[in-house]
Amino acid sequence: MRSLSLVARFWLSLSLLLLVVLVPMEYALDQLLERFYATQVTEPLLYHGRQLADMLAAEDAALAAAPLMAEMVGGEVVVLDREGRPRSFPGASAVEVPEDIRRAVVVGRTHVDQLRTPEGATYIVTGVPVQGGEGGVLLLAPADPLRQSFDRARRGLWLAGAAALLLGTGLALVMARSLTRPVLAMERATRAIARGDFSARVAPAGANELGRLGEAINRMAEQLEGHERRRREFLADVAHELRTPLSYIRGYTQALAEGVVTDPAEVRRFQRVVMDEVDRLSRLVDDLMDLAQIEEGQMAFERVPLDLRVPVEQAVRTVRSQAEEKGVALVVGLPDALPPVLADGGRIQQVVFNLLDNALRHTPPGGVVRVSAAVTRDAVAIRVRDTGEGIDPAQLPHVFDRFRGRRKGGRGLGLAVVRSIVRAHGGDVGVESRPGGGAAFWFWLPRA
Repeated sequence: MRSLSLVARFWLSLSLLLLVVLVPMEYALDQLLERFYATQVTEPLLYHGRQLADMLAAEDAALAAAPLMAEMVGGEVVVLDREGRPRSFPGASAVEVPEDIRRAVVVGRTHVDQLRTPEGATYIVTGVPVQGGEGGVLLLAPADPLRQSFDRARRGLWLAGAAALLLGTGLALVMARSLTRPVLAMERATRAIARGDFSARVAPAGANELGRLGEAINRMAEQLEGHERRRREFLADVAHELRTPLSYIRGYTQALAEGVVTDPAEVRRFQRVVMDEVDRLSRLVDDLMDLAQIEEGQMAFERVPLDLRVPVEQAVRTVRSQAEEKGVALVVGLPDALPPVLADGGRIQQVVFNLLDNALRHTPPGGVVRVSAAVTRDAVAIRVRDTGEGIDPAQLPHVFDRFRGRRKGGRGLGLAVVRSIVRAHGGDVGVESRPGGGAAFWFWLPRA
């Protein structure tokens, strides 16, 4: 069975609420109208009946005023003797009143009742006893005209209630659509986002809860759109990064295989180029694997108390020959002892190596790369400063992004790996630079 839509559920809820409110209200008004009708009919009868009873108690000759009283109430009058029998006088009512009503009046009780005659006429009967047990007075007013008037008022009341209910349900439908319109718009937007259309947005819906939900959906869409854009850029960069070494490998191996190069020295040079490109591919694949494992939380770190001088010195030994070949001075200035940090020594060595390799690649011959350390109350920091070309200020926020180098359009994963490893250890990384003034990369780790 198909479930009701949100609009239908809202409309039914509001309509039921109106029904619950209006029906008891209509019933209460109907009862009030009934009491008002009874009061309007019986009060004049009782008033004139008491007047006539008082007059009869004072003077029996007042019986002649009975027809006048009947005319004043628009009905008929019956005067009872001590025994409850109707007295005869000009203008006396011919309506037969039951004995029980007559007996109730003459014994001293004021009585109000309805009487239906054999002919089908209905009367409102009010009985008032005469003081001193001298009988009683009955005033009879035709009930049918009054009942018709009351019924017309009652029909008008219920018709007004029905109109109010119809109007209320119509307004409830308008309100339901108004309330659910933002929700339905959010549903359409989220469905579009689920299909991969990250450009879908929700129109502003005010400063209420729905408005804040719409803003959250828009922020989510913007973030997903950014992630998708970076994913496409990443795939394009990976393809470009793979294409270059593969092109070198194909070209040089083809030349070697076809015997284009025969000089032994040239053959060895071609072989070195191929090996260098293979190493480059291997490092790229390793970096990609490291990034994937770190970001998915699958990389296992062997965290032990560690003196950061150990991984720094190991990384320096690894790149020292590279620095000497390029003619760059590698200066290490570390204190004799550093407070221990809780870290994986092999991964921290990889961090320092990547920073040193990056510095050497961007430092010209005759330049200097310096490694230093700083200690605070809560952390230990390592800084690698070079005297290279520096970094454009516009590029600084993107230096640690994937395939973002210090040159515009540069590519690489080394610095992205640095950031991922350091943050996985609870630390952070940063860079300071100005064009032509070199750059200083640093990272810190919390003390053990």
